Amino acid sequence: MPKKCIVCGESASFGIKDSSDYYCEECAHENFADVELLEKVEQQAQKLKEIIKEKINDRENFQG
Repeated sequence: MPKKCIVCGESASFGIKDSSDYYCEECAHENFADVELLEKVEQQAQKLKEIIKEKINDRENFQG
């Protein structure tokens, strides 16, 4: 499910780590002095994919 900006509702590009607060590019720049402190939504998705992949591999090795 695509993440939405909590300010304007547009598609989000950034999020606060370990939070469900997401921001589009424009709102992130308006609300934060340094958007480099925010985590990119794509990075969060990649981390989640890796966790899922590890869990699947662990399960397959356990059942092996």
